[in-house]
Amino acid sequence: MLKSKEVADKSGGTTIQSVSRALKMLLAVAQSSNGLLAKEAAERFGLSVPTAYHLLNTMAREGMLFKDTAKKYHLGPAAAVIAQSVAATDVVPEHFSLVLRDLARTTGETAYLSAWSHQQIRVLETIEGAHAVRVGNLAVGYADHLHSRASGKVLLAFAPEDFRAAVLDSLSFDRLTPNTITSRKAFTEELQRVAEEGVAYDNQEFALGVDCIAAPIWVSGSVIGAFTVSVPSPRFVETKTEVLEAVKAAALKAGTLG
Repeated sequence: MLKSKEVADKSGGTTIQSVSRALKMLLAVAQSSNGLLAKEAAERFGLSVPTAYHLLNTMAREGMLFKDTAKKYHLGPAAAVIAQSVAATDVVPEHFSLVLRDLARTTGETAYLSAWSHQQIRVLETIEGAHAVRVGNLAVGYADHLHSRASGKVLLAFAPEDFRAAVLDSLSFDRLTPNTITSRKAFTEELQRVAEEGVAYDNQEFALGVDCIAAPIWVSGSVIGAFTVSVPSPRFVETKTEVLEAVKAAALKAGTLG
């Protein structure tokens, strides 16, 4: 019989180890396009096969997963209810807003939070920079031209492969500036670079005179959003390294708090 174990986390609270393991497995299944075996889950999370099986089977009984004839687990109908609910709301977690404000204050530049919403990469919150010469806010709700946006690159680079392919199929790769990537092949290569380096750049691809850096927000092994900072190009030449480190630190902090 499985026993739950309470574990103190870094914030001083208490977590239930079995629940934490189950949720991580649920995310792993969600990220797997071909399903996940109990043995694969055990290896990934350092568990015995029986423990992994019991956790997966429990979620299957509750409708969060289902098991196919090859004994692989996939997302079930109950998970779809959660996904639909998330897709229907653009509510920003408070600690994400606080980190975003701190990012804008630290850099003095305009900062954005973007995430998947309604099958699109939407701007969920913006904080305008403090510099006299600064980039104007991109409107909350904006979701177009993701191939030219740093946030679009980040979220696509770390999306499940089959989902990413479907999104790429829908893109028209419109040219917004002379720097815009306008072919699927070149954009796919750019996404590979983003996945390897862990950050994305918009080198005046969305608008001339504006450079952007975006970093992914990781929570429990999944990218759930991205922070972006936009900088006037003349100033970006001098502050690129500083801004890069600030964006990465903010994304890491948000993910840790999450």
